[in-house]
Amino acid sequence: MNVCNPFLPQGINAACLQDVKEIKNVIPTMTSVSFANTLAAATLSTWKTKVQTDLTVFAPMGLNDFENTTDDPAISTMNSTRKVVTNKPIPSYVMYLASNFCDYKDMLAAFQGGNYRMFLVDGDGNLIGTRNTTGGVQGFSCQMTAVTKGPLKGDIQNSFKVYVNFQSYEEWENACIVGLNWNPTVELTSYMPVGLNLYPSSAITAGSIVVTVSKRCGDAHTGLAAVDWEVVESSQLVTPKVATCTPGANGSYTLALTKDTSTPLAAGDMVVLRAKVLASTVTTYLSNRIVINALA
Repeated sequence: MNVCNPFLPQGINAACLQDVKEIKNVIPTMTSVSFANTLAAATLSTWKTKVQTDLTVFAPMGLNDFENTTDDPAISTMNSTRKVVTNKPIPSYVMYLASNFCDYKDMLAAFQGGNYRMFLVDGDGNLIGTRNTTGGVQGFSCQMTAVTKGPLKGDIQNSFKVYVNFQSYEEWENACIVGLNWNPTVELTSYMPVGLNLYPSSAITAGSIVVTVSKRCGDAHTGLAAVDWEVVESSQLVTPKVATCTPGANGSYTLALTKDTSTPLAAGDMVVLRAKVLASTVTTYLSNRIVINALA
């Protein structure tokens, strides 16, 4: 007999018990991220691929604190004076991040209310996620919005807020815990690409624009070539790309942008660009995205 089977608060064997621990970290992912089963979700190499190659997992975020902003369930009183719960509000939180200026600036740009998934990491380093309809493991679906009111006086550690609104009550009913023999916050952070800050430093003219690149909140980053640039999105252009990349001073680069084999970007064309440096299939450097609109 499986001594964990009886439906009791702790079964009949205390060794079956996994106490609920406080949530210390969260790991946002793209909505596409899932693991085939619990074993895959517990395997570090699987996560490493998603971090370095797929670029679908964000760096773990530590929590100084969080507020549970979930509404209380609605309770109605029937004619018989019997009370019933008439709804199950979906969880929502305000999370106060253990952050630095560079991290939070990036989060303000990245998390603007879009759809993501989120794994929780408890005080013992276990992952908490949800099971999907095929038995796989994934994070909880959510919308994340980072908003700043500027620096606070006094309680600085709670300056960095992210509003997290989960999207499905049923996913919480299907929650599961994944025990790990590795530290997700340390290991995943160590595999992350080096962050780069990218911003335009000229207007675009005849398909040519000057951009500046530095290590995140650091010195100028040199050595980029045309192959190190990626067009992530475009205005339905055929094969947009950076045709040439000419280095300048202090991390500046003059980029020649084309919308097919050799035609420069023209008025009305748009590309979303980022720097992405690969070593084989592993991304070693990655920048933020910038939108470039050709006006003439």
